[in-house]
Amino acid sequence: MFCDRCGTQLASAARCCTTCGKAVAPGAIPPAVPRSMPASQDRVRRHMHLLATLWLVNGVLRLIGVSWLMLFGRLFLPGLRGWMGPGAWPLGPGWGFDSFLSHGFFSLGIFLGFFGLLHLALAWGLFERQPWARILGLVLGILALLRIPFGTALGIYTLWVLAPEESAREYDQLSQSRTQVNNAGFSPTGRR
Repeated sequence: MFCDRCGTQLASAARCCTTCGKAVAPGAIPPAVPRSMPASQDRVRRHMHLLATLWLVNGVLRLIGVSWLMLFGRLFLPGLRGWMGPGAWPLGPGWGFDSFLSHGFFSLGIFLGFFGLLHLALAWGLFERQPWARILGLVLGILALLRIPFGTALGIYTLWVLAPEESAREYDQLSQSRTQVNNAGFSPTGRR
């Protein structure tokens, strides 16, 4: 039997996974990937935990950067006020270039913060083997290719793990085994 979170092979009498520490019900989890499969066909199971961790770190770092931009970005704007002068940008009364930039920083922060939250949602979905997480991972992996160099590396790794057709079948098996365990109705008291 295998851990439904990280895919580690478990002893038949194990109460929790030795790798990730998740509690498991003995005999309740069917093997996620048959052992007769070649190593190239269990790519998702072997790389899922690392991939989810990388997206989690990426999302947290993005949100820290967005917070810094929104909190301290205005500190850089007073220098612009003397350069352009009040009301130099033609947006009407009270709208100077510095006001335009401060609203631009805020809008950029909201936009980038949204993607940071998407990265965290993807990490959670991959950790929990949610069926929608593979599609979100592919979309965010393609978009990450544009952020050179680290985003590009994460995008390539994400697409390498999740894009092949064999990966789609394997991810479906992993998410179905996760759903079967969740639907089994286990309670902390042992009663159903």
